[in-house]
Amino acid sequence: MTMGIGRSDTPVKRYFIHAFMIFLALLAIVPIYVLLINSTRTTEQINTGLSIIPGSGAFWSSTVVITADWGFTDDGEELEHDPDANLLATEGTVRFLDLIMNASNANLREVVNSKTGQTELHVSKALTDSRSPRIVVVDDEGDRLGIFFLSDRSILYVRDGQKIVKGANLARVVTPPNVLHNWRALTGRGFHIWQGFRNSAFIAICATLLSVYFSALTAYGLHVYRFRGRMAIWAIILIIMMLPGSLTFIGFYQLMAQWHLTDTYIPLIIPGIAAAATVLFIRQYMMSVLSFELIDAARIDGAGEYRIFNTIILPVTIPALAAQCIFTFVGSWNNFLTPFILISSRDKYTLPMLIQALRGDIYRTEFGGIYLGISISLIPILIFYGFMSRFIISGLTMGGIKE
Repeated sequence: MTMGIGRSDTPVKRYFIHAFMIFLALLAIVPIYVLLINSTRTTEQINTGLSIIPGSGAFWSSTVVITADWGFTDDGEELEHDPDANLLATEGTVRFLDLIMNASNANLREVVNSKTGQTELHVSKALTDSRSPRIVVVDDEGDRLGIFFLSDRSILYVRDGQKIVKGANLARVVTPPNVLHNWRALTGRGFHIWQGFRNSAFIAICATLLSVYFSALTAYGLHVYRFRGRMAIWAIILIIMMLPGSLTFIGFYQLMAQWHLTDTYIPLIIPGIAAAATVLFIRQYMMSVLSFELIDAARIDGAGEYRIFNTIILPVTIPALAAQCIFTFVGSWNNFLTPFILISSRDKYTLPMLIQALRGDIYRTEFGGIYLGISISLIPILIFYGFMSRFIISGLTMGGIKE
């Protein structure tokens, strides 16, 4: 009877473990999915609430033709117009475009319509202002007949100053895809995303290579060599690993300021060599897979210590090195506080610093651009993870000789 209970218990435990694994996977995937979805929505769509599908017009543009009508519709509903407008007028003139334009948020130029062959005034408006843009039609006396409001992210094709008959097509409005609009909002006002990519990539790659290599060298020395004070050094490394970085941050900044190393990348790269957690992980891995017989055989063959480390030890520990490369790269790429305190020149800003700047006054309503910037910043992490994970898998099949 006890065996029967044991057998019935096993599937329950298995299902519980599987359910828990699925829960953890969803916990990791859902925030990223919501982030990607919001990067395809406009600020107005994001403000309406959470969505699990891309916003309308996420990837395709839409075209709307505006009709010059300043009276009533066929259903008898009154259109929005100037209270003093002459609703009986049958003809008007496009006297001006009330688009609140300036050099930073609009582009005004004449283009030739390929379909009609007519010259049109092309207005490209990419960013949000305090008021909606509009076209105004006036009569012969200059009184307004109708006001036609536009989307603040539309591209307008209209002939400025043309005579327009009531009921005729006044203008053609093309609304670009949400992703394109968010990209323009992201890059339109000094957000140098490629510069941020270069700066972050340079720091992350250099910090990863130096940290992992010297941490592996330290772990190798502590594991292989027997010298006085070895355990004391190991204890110090463990203590350093348990100390929060915030305790030493003020002293670290003062030291960098005294050495005139602020506003440089040196404090973001060189200190990464002393990575206590990386040393701990690699040493523990060496203890489980590394054989002293392999090292002794290399020494008998006449190999030097550095050659043994570089040509024998590093290939054996590839899975551990690859895992630590991923952790170190992600940590360095997402690091915001240290660069924010040390870096003052805008041309040296990392990508997280530039994304943080999107929360300023200019971008306070462009949530779509902010989400798109965060989504783009994840791409190098995913690429690096995909590249390094194959070394973890292949390295597991490589063996060393175990004692």
